[in-house]
Amino acid sequence: MDKRLTSIQETILLAAGLNSGRYSRSGLAKLLVGSASSRTTGLSEEPSYGRLADHGRKAITFEIDILIQQGFLTLDLHQNVIPGPNFAIDQSQP
Repeated sequence: MDKRLTSIQETILLAAGLNSGRYSRSGLAKLLVGSASSRTTGLSEEPSYGRLADHGRKAITFEIDILIQQGFLTLDLHQNVIPGPNFAIDQSQP
């Protein structure tokens, strides 16, 4: 992964890539922190569910916003998270 990215950001990018266009910024954060809200029923079946359970939803949403600003992620017409122009990360670097 890109050296500029934290492990949290790498986890977010992985989840965003696997779920492209399925979740809003908040929805993706809820998935990653493992939200038990009744409005998120069914999320627990997703492989990325709870991967960042030791972090708060607001903190993860903030990290998603940073990745959007950096061009790693973007929003589609429905305001759902999709890979951005910088999403393809050069993995050949040591």
